[in-house]
Amino acid sequence: MGADVTVRPADDELRHFDVAEFVRTEYPRVVSAVRMIAGDRDGAVDAVQEALVQLLTDRDREWPRNVAAWVTVVASNRARDVHRRDAVRRRVADRMRPTGPEDPLDQVGRDLDVLAALDTLPRRMRQVCVLHYLQDQSVRDIALALGIGAGTVKTQLHRGRIALAARLAP
Repeated sequence: MGADVTVRPADDELRHFDVAEFVRTEYPRVVSAVRMIAGDRDGAVDAVQEALVQLLTDRDREWPRNVAAWVTVVASNRARDVHRRDAVRRRVADRMRPTGPEDPLDQVGRDLDVLAALDTLPRRMRQVCVLHYLQDQSVRDIALALGIGAGTVKTQLHRGRIALAARLAP
């Protein structure tokens, strides 16, 4: 028994999308394609499911001509973004890991200094700096996420670097 979902395609005619049929016929190929692109099966499964939910719940979206292709592209982008965020977390963790014998209190002290310095920044500047330097987000992505211009993001990053450097200087 298929799970029909009523969707509104671009030409405003109502059409039924059989989710069960899609899962039975297209889903394995889409997951396989996303896995080849992203390199991670579990991440591919999660990304494909998220893309399907997005497609089925976004009423303002124009219905794609090829659902499998659309889901593959959106899921691949999601999987890539997750992979990038994980890579950034690993790099940050590696940077914060001591290279030699170090007193754990020194590390904690540095972390607290950075947190204290970030707390002195205005809210927007702090958001921009955390998104860019700690989460490795691009200027464009930050601008879109915060609803501000790319020039504003660049200005906030510049001013944030100056403020943090002054605060963290020995």
